[in-house]
Amino acid sequence: MTPKTIDDLKPKLALKNPDELKAALEHSTNGFLTVLFGEKAFRTELVVFAVCALAAALIPNLSWCERSLLVFSAFQPLLAELTNTAIEKTIDRISLDYHELSKLAKDIGSTLVLASFVGAGICWGMILFGWCMRYFH
Repeated sequence: MTPKTIDDLKPKLALKNPDELKAALEHSTNGFLTVLFGEKAFRTELVVFAVCALAAALIPNLSWCERSLLVFSAFQPLLAELTNTAIEKTIDRISLDYHELSKLAKDIGSTLVLASFVGAGICWGMILFGWCMRYFH
């Protein structure tokens, strides 16, 4: 149904109330802690992110835009790992039995993580190449 008046939109425009925001924060915190303590890959990627963010902060003569892109690109594998973990947990919830489609879904989730690392590597490579050209020439 297409809304006819602004009154038809009001329920959709409502903001979350404090109780809903608190519940959302609790769900997010629970998810983060579950992945942090339950997924070795996520912990590894978190360390990689921290090292990359520190490196981006310490590299001299980078613009704020370049630093932001370095940090943002280093953050992408964490988001991909969260998505991959959600896919894996959903597949496992459906069935622990082997199924070719379950394997394919998990493989695609893994490919998402790999692609995010490749994208981050390309971003870092391009920015650092430009930095080297400016800094050393």
